[in-house]
Amino acid sequence: MSTRPKVKILFHFNFIIFFLLFLPAPSLVTSRNISPPVFPPTTFPPEENNHRIQVMTPSGFKLLLEGRAFQPGEILLVQLEGIESIEQAWINGSGQKFYFFRKNSSPEIKGYAFLGLDGELEPGEKSFELVIQKGDKSWEATKFNLYLEGREYRKRKLKVASKYVEPPEEMRERIEREAEIMRVIFSMVTPDWLGDGPFIRPHSGPITAYFGDQRLYNNQRLSFHSGVDLAASRGDEVVAANSGQVALASDFYFSGKIVILDHGLGLFTTYHHLDRLTVRRGQRVKKGETIGLAGSSGLSIGPHLHWSARIGQSRIDPLSLLALSFPEKD
Repeated sequence: MSTRPKVKILFHFNFIIFFLLFLPAPSLVTSRNISPPVFPPTTFPPEENNHRIQVMTPSGFKLLLEGRAFQPGEILLVQLEGIESIEQAWINGSGQKFYFFRKNSSPEIKGYAFLGLDGELEPGEKSFELVIQKGDKSWEATKFNLYLEGREYRKRKLKVASKYVEPPEEMRERIEREAEIMRVIFSMVTPDWLGDGPFIRPHSGPITAYFGDQRLYNNQRLSFHSGVDLAASRGDEVVAANSGQVALASDFYFSGKIVILDHGLGLFTTYHHLDRLTVRRGQRVKKGETIGLAGSSGLSIGPHLHWSARIGQSRIDPLSLLALSFPEKD
């Protein structure tokens, strides 16, 4: 029997372990697996204002969810009041956990979390669960529903080099390895908020392609556009949309020269097709600081900036980040 498949699996496993060892230290906090007993569930319908809902738990904790819209591809800013008497809290939903962090500098101590609604979620009613461990070590779980409105995406046809539609056989292992690196990065949860106030655009150019565009490359491969494209000239400065830590600065097959910033609590922004990188992995950057120069590397038909955002494995429209008032840094 051939041993080559075993060797390949072992290589991939060892590579991921090697990569994890060299990730920045704050990113090495992974999702915690805690299964508290669930109290009798209560379902809270949304209020009339579909951009903001409030949930009261049976023991009196107030949960406020706010977003640009309740649709696929949106981020919701979640606030939990009364967190001074809470040990830990998170929201379960869409197969993920979204953790709260404690904000102490405001007049009222609040917990904040970011809830991501993936761009390809089906519209309709979705169930979520707020899990709280109180100071006395008791648990409380409250279920609530969100109704997601439908969202329409544009369809576009693009002509690109054939090597990006049907990659050469010798490139496929590289492509698989890079996809695994991305999955590992987006599975990490830094337990602190690294950002500082609201997000800004990383480049001032007009939008040339929108989040969710259905792209048909060379009439063969259909792709979901997971970010927005901003028109840019080669060599234009690209800046950090918020403060954070560089989780990746590398050159990938499809993304070209790419920077991924970790803003904490599972929230990442990514910057693709750069001409040059000006930061390195593990480096702390401030909002507005230059992280690279715009270009056309990787799967690109001309100089531009592809800007995207993730919360865990949820792909979200980065423009939704601009609509919310994120907390200032303590």
